[in-house]
Amino acid sequence: MDISIEPIKTFLDAVDTVLNSNTFILRFDLNSNDINTELLNFIKSESFIQQLANQDKERGWYNMHDFDYKTESYKLRKGNIFKDKILLKIKEVENEKSEYLVSMLTGDTAKGPFFSFYSKQLEKEKSIELVDNLTSFLSVYSNWRLFIVEPDFLKNAVEVYSKEEDLRYFEGDYGADTATIILTKDKGYLLLTNGID
Repeated sequence: MDISIEPIKTFLDAVDTVLNSNTFILRFDLNSNDINTELLNFIKSESFIQQLANQDKERGWYNMHDFDYKTESYKLRKGNIFKDKILLKIKEVENEKSEYLVSMLTGDTAKGPFFSFYSKQLEKEKSIELVDNLTSFLSVYSNWRLFIVEPDFLKNAVEVYSKEEDLRYFEGDYGADTATIILTKDKGYLLLTNGID
């Protein structure tokens, strides 16, 4: 997925700034109307971790990589980023789907865990513009749907696991952890945030 395209890059950068997050948007194909099955299949696929790893490097974070001095290149860290048991909890946002995404940028905690730790929230008018640009681009100006996924399928920074793991994404506890699906005619886009102070 090309995240350098303007509507995508601008939205991701804005969410990063507002929530102090390392924000990802991951694309997956839809083969059925069962969103639970489709998301679970994607999470378990090689494409999921590959897109995470690629965007981690592309956006200059390298949170999932270590530098290999022998090969003079970055290598994906060892470890399993997934929790042992994945039980997806997904609900659709039907009436306020755009407003939910706008809230990520305005820091509206009434809509979700969108606290702007450093008071970098955007004005509502600008936020609406960025969300409209993103969703219009992803959906090719067609109908789209929005689903909220409980962000408990990836390991987080506060829980203790049976063995030490280098790969974690969500912050846990007071983090602005979210997982959101933008669903178009034939594609799903999983938006992940992990903001923290």
